Amino acid sequence: MEISDRIKQRMTDLDLKAVDIVTRTGLSKGTVSQWVNGHTSPRGENLQKLCAVLRCAPEWLQFGVGGGIEPTSNVAPAYFKEPRKFPVISWVQAGEWSEAIDMFHPGDADQWESSDCNVGENAFWLRVVGDSMTAPSGLSIPEGHMILVDPASPADNGSLVIAKLTDSDEVTFKKLVIDAGQKYLKPLNPNYRTIEINGNCRIVGVVKEAKIKL
Repeated sequence: MEISDRIKQRMTDLDLKAVDIVTRTGLSKGTVSQWVNGHTSPRGENLQKLCAVLRCAPEWLQFGVGGGIEPTSNVAPAYFKEPRKFPVISWVQAGEWSEAIDMFHPGDADQWESSDCNVGENAFWLRVVGDSMTAPSGLSIPEGHMILVDPASPADNGSLVIAKLTDSDEVTFKKLVIDAGQKYLKPLNPNYRTIEINGNCRIVGVVKEAKIKL
């Protein structure tokens, strides 16, 4: 039995889906998918995060040895978090945002929105403007949606990101595509062009949640 088989076994035992692991670990969908499908294996801090969600010992998940598996009944949920509030900011402000600097404190911003998503303290909300991420099918995030951006999350291939190009004061919302070492910012709307990036772009943060706000 491979590590991916043990991951899927615990997911079945705990009635978890891949999206649950993404939400509870704060890792990308691509990373979790690679683990579940056996293309890569979790290591280091990521292994610890995964084991916390799957309620098992690292040595069991990696090598199938020892005990260290919590029972699936009469156990408190592995993840529970009270919703926190994060500021809603402008696209210009997002361009100046830094993971290391807390730009706002409660009461400073004009608008705050809650989320129970597993994100860092410096996460923020943006309201989507324009239709470049409106897709004719599949994943689509139209204008008016609120997106929660986490500067602390790593940007992997396939992540939805907020990025700042060096020749602009504002930021752009796109899908990060990494192909043969080259990086691109790809819109979900096929009517918009894909942007090749090569040292002319800073990833401000990764989008962790999207919701419609009426």
